[in-house]
Amino acid sequence: MPQSSSKQVKFVASDPNRGGLPVKRKQVQHACAACRRKKRRCIHAEDSHDDSPVAATVVAGEDQDETSPSRSSSVPLALTGPTQTHSSSLPEQNGTGNNRASFQYGDSTGPVATPSRRRESASMTPKPQSSSRFVGDLNPEGMFVEATGSASVRETSQKGDVGIWLSSTVGGPGQASQFITSRPPPIMDQFLLPFVREHCLSCLPPEKEFRKLKRVFLQKIHPIFPIIPETALEGPSDEPTTIVLRQLVCLAASTDPSMSRYLRLKNRDDEVLACQDFLQSLSSAVRAILETSIITDRVLHIRALVMLSLYTQPSSSEEADLPAQLGGRAIHHIQTLGLHLLRYDAPNCEELETLFCAVWAVDRINAATYGRPCLMHERDIGANLDGCIKKRPPCFRLLLSVVQWLDQVIELYRPGPSAEASGLDKVAYIDLPVLEAMIVNADALKVPGSLIATIETFYHAVIILSCRLPRPGTLTAASTLPPPSANARRSLAAERIACAVLRDHLSPMPFVPYAVCLALSVEYRKMRHSRLPMFRARAMHSFRRNCEMLRKFGDYFWSANVVAGLGERVLKEMERAATTLAKDSTPPPPPEETPSSGPSSNSQPNSVLRQPESTVPVANPTMINSVPSVEQPVDFSLIDAISGQDVFGHIDPNFNLNAVEDALEANLDIALPFNWGDWGQYAT
Repeated sequence: MPQSSSKQVKFVASDPNRGGLPVKRKQVQHACAACRRKKRRCIHAEDSHDDSPVAATVVAGEDQDETSPSRSSSVPLALTGPTQTHSSSLPEQNGTGNNRASFQYGDSTGPVATPSRRRESASMTPKPQSSSRFVGDLNPEGMFVEATGSASVRETSQKGDVGIWLSSTVGGPGQASQFITSRPPPIMDQFLLPFVREHCLSCLPPEKEFRKLKRVFLQKIHPIFPIIPETALEGPSDEPTTIVLRQLVCLAASTDPSMSRYLRLKNRDDEVLACQDFLQSLSSAVRAILETSIITDRVLHIRALVMLSLYTQPSSSEEADLPAQLGGRAIHHIQTLGLHLLRYDAPNCEELETLFCAVWAVDRINAATYGRPCLMHERDIGANLDGCIKKRPPCFRLLLSVVQWLDQVIELYRPGPSAEASGLDKVAYIDLPVLEAMIVNADALKVPGSLIATIETFYHAVIILSCRLPRPGTLTAASTLPPPSANARRSLAAERIACAVLRDHLSPMPFVPYAVCLALSVEYRKMRHSRLPMFRARAMHSFRRNCEMLRKFGDYFWSANVVAGLGERVLKEMERAATTLAKDSTPPPPPEETPSSGPSSNSQPNSVLRQPESTVPVANPTMINSVPSVEQPVDFSLIDAISGQDVFGHIDPNFNLNAVEDALEANLDIALPFNWGDWGQYAT
């Protein structure tokens, strides 16, 4: 077509009623300085470029507008509906993808090209792709863009906005959506992709075993933490997205003890694997897949990172912070999408809100579990968080309600309040509501009992943390007056945790072994610092019982294995010290008694006394199947022989009791980062 000097390019404005989408040829827009410098094709004139290759050449040299900023209150245009999200995935598969997208931005002023001509043009020359980036109000660039931008920026501006989404046109093959993650370096893909396709995508249980694991996941984990939609698991079995989601389901369900017979993988000759080996294989495969360009969906990355943060187990002390790091990456993607602003309208907004609530909950759980600051703060959330939580399913809503109270409890351990609380006469604490009232408010009365018991265990863990008591023997402890109910609250919560683990069929959630670790620390503090022999003996039995429970959890959770090892070392040293004290306190036998003589009626009480003294810390092996402190009475009079003696003072000096004590006490102070790797050396 001959070149026409009268050809004009029209720039269209955005319509605030359509979420910032361009209007249909209502006014002429002028190109900004950035487009004039870069001489790139404008998305508003994209239709006119498609009409004629010659016109496209002319326009490429004219004034064009690369940046069409629109004031944003939440997320980019890709979140506003399915049309653009779908069209953003077309350019890599269909050459007409750009033409379809161009009709959304404006009409051409020239003749309309036929569809065949559009496909031919698209196949001959690469079309520019629309992408966007967020420019916050604290960035000076945002001020200049808004000042020099079109009227659409001011029209779509709303109160409470924190920046603008800056749209641009790039010639690369990237997709026009914030849902797409950044691509790894090409050299990384070059080496990783063959390995991932051969070893990682095949790392999945056979179909029969997967069905077993999936059923456990949907029954025990998904109602509490609906991070993976059930419908997403029924996709094509050879699709990478479906494979990763299935791997995550198997990763979580494998921590249930009843699944130990089904831990097989296709790439491991279908042999039954140990749980730790199974977990390491799956988590490593998912992490490797996420590092490549096989899956670019940012939402799927968030789901995977959250599940990995909960169920990935470090293989060594150097990886002790890996779960918290994975959770931080999920928060990064949430903030990139702008989901923390919670002001968008999309067909899948319910799923996205559930995803946001799940990431927010994991942030709080990781803050308590690993002693780290929270990365998401309520002051940065753009909508009513309570209103968002009330829309969730009942079981998940109940969990989020407990996490909300955990969020308030964490406030007690922040540096500012901690420094202030240390100088007060009374220790600050938070009273949690009765769990039954929370269940009623969450409309969770019809939730199965095992799921309620699992969340109840987490609730009692928060109860233990809700009163920050200073460490006994410190200056702070001597100058503070703890609340009268503090010890009773902690002791009752620790006992309830043990009862729930032993009696109820709890779901394999990672906060369950964490709750047992807290209960172990509570019993250790009573065993270590109580002056009454009866209380010490009772704490010894509970301490041993919790160690046995943690040892069973240690097959699935690395931190539980470390804490169980610490507790067992303490018990071993206490047994040795108690045996020494018992021998020293045993009176010499009467002169008339000989070693060969049978036991007389006078000597029998001493023999009965000596045996329990040497085994005071030893619990009944059958205790793990019952609740010893409730169902099995303890003869505390047997402890009187060593009453007044400090058993811990007679522990072998070569045993680093201070380090072990620091570790067990650190469970109760979530302001300090947990050094699981350093503690592990004392558990051997």
